[in-house]
Amino acid sequence: MDLIGVGLLALGAIVGTLNAATGVGWGIIMMPVLFLIPGLTPQQAVAVSILAYLFNSLVASFENVRSGLIVWNYAVYLSIGAIVGGVLGAHLLQTFSALTLKRIVGVVVIGAGASLLINR
Repeated sequence: MDLIGVGLLALGAIVGTLNAATGVGWGIIMMPVLFLIPGLTPQQAVAVSILAYLFNSLVASFENVRSGLIVWNYAVYLSIGAIVGGVLGAHLLQTFSALTLKRIVGVVVIGAGASLLINR
C-alpha cells in the first residue's frame, strides 16, 4: 500500500466515524481532499467518494436499524428522492467541467460552514 492509500484509509476511518456519528462530513471533508490527489480528475474524485460513502452508509444504517433509530416513513420518502437525485446527479457529473465541479463543491462547502457558524 502506498502513501496515498494509507492516507485515504485513515481519512475514510476518520470521516466515516464523523459522518456516522453526526450525519455531517463525508462530502464536505472528502471532496476537497480528493481533489488534491494527483492524477485523479474531479469527476473521478466524486465517483470514488460516492462509492466509498455507500459502504459507510450501509454499515451505519444497519447499526441504526439495530438500535431502533430509523423513522421508516421519513427514510422511505428520502430514499425515493435520493434514488431520483442519484440518477440525475450522475448524469450531471458527466457534463460538468473540472473547474465548474470544483467551484460547485467550494460554494457548497463554504455555505455549509457559514451555516454551521451562524445558526445556533
